[in-house]
Amino acid sequence: MRRQLIKVLAGLAVAGLLAGCGFQLRGQSQLPFTAAHVEAARGSALAEGLRQSLRGQDKLTEQSEGAPMRIRLGKESRQKNILSLSGAGKVKEYRLEYRVELSAYNAAGVELIAPAQIYLTREFSYSDTEVLAKEGEEAALNRAMEREALRQILRRLSYLKP
Repeated sequence: MRRQLIKVLAGLAVAGLLAGCGFQLRGQSQLPFTAAHVEAARGSALAEGLRQSLRGQDKLTEQSEGAPMRIRLGKESRQKNILSLSGAGKVKEYRLEYRVELSAYNAAGVELIAPAQIYLTREFSYSDTEVLAKEGEEAALNRAMEREALRQILRRLSYLKP
């Protein structure tokens, strides 16, 4: 009985400390425009994530004509480069690179975000004995870079002055 009381009091103390320090979850950025159309290559996971974020704030329009804002995601590319080799000449580390071009225009065609490149890199070790695990790690790193690129795009869009 006494042990349970101590656990409850400890839990309440931790909750009180978290509430008192001002901790709050990161929310979505409020976007300063009423609606936007996303132009991107077919099958782009980044474009689909951006559309989903805009849809979540009820700011996505499917028609480019009449849209208050057009967001253009240009060339999207990935590269995998050898970063280091072992003494035996086998690959020890790789560097993954992810690039995407971003620009935004208002309904009148005025450039709100000049064409800019978002460039992200991640490095990971490689081992011939763990091929499947390393392929999974590579896929996870690629998805993480896409999410980071999406966060950067949303952050840039939130600072626009339409």
